[in-house]
Amino acid sequence: MAVLILAELNGNQLSEDATAKAVSAAKELGEVHVLCASSDCSGAAQSAAKLSGVAKVLCIDSGVFGNGMAEPIADLVVSISDDYEHIIAPATNSAKNILPRVAALLDVMVITDITAVVNFNTFERPIYAGNAIQTVESSDQKLGSFLLFLSGWKIKSQRQTDQS
Repeated sequence: MAVLILAELNGNQLSEDATAKAVSAAKELGEVHVLCASSDCSGAAQSAAKLSGVAKVLCIDSGVFGNGMAEPIADLVVSISDDYEHIIAPATNSAKNILPRVAALLDVMVITDITAVVNFNTFERPIYAGNAIQTVESSDQKLGSFLLFLSGWKIKSQRQTDQS
């Protein structure tokens, strides 16, 4: 199964740094699909398609999502969640607002501040103000969502290069 990334959008523009870090983490878990949901988000979807490791981009262009309200975006993510094993987003204000709603609707746990992927359901995250690393294992049959700890993730290669 694939991994869904909720792209970080500023209006209708892709926040490439935050989204690329989420893509870099997600590549370790499977095929990466990126969801861009906003009003007039085709440019953001095109930018997301250029990120290294992205297999598919879903562009949901609607005024309903244009203001970034968490409830309609969470409902959208839940409506397509059956096709995904993991739902990932960068640890931004909007994702911290949306993903707990998604997790509640799916009845799964949110694992926050991820700094490393150990395997399908095991992750590392900092505790005690970053002075220790905790290994967290999810017991959910289908892992619903988790947030990515941005400052701890290294981007291997942000943009795909043309191979012509």
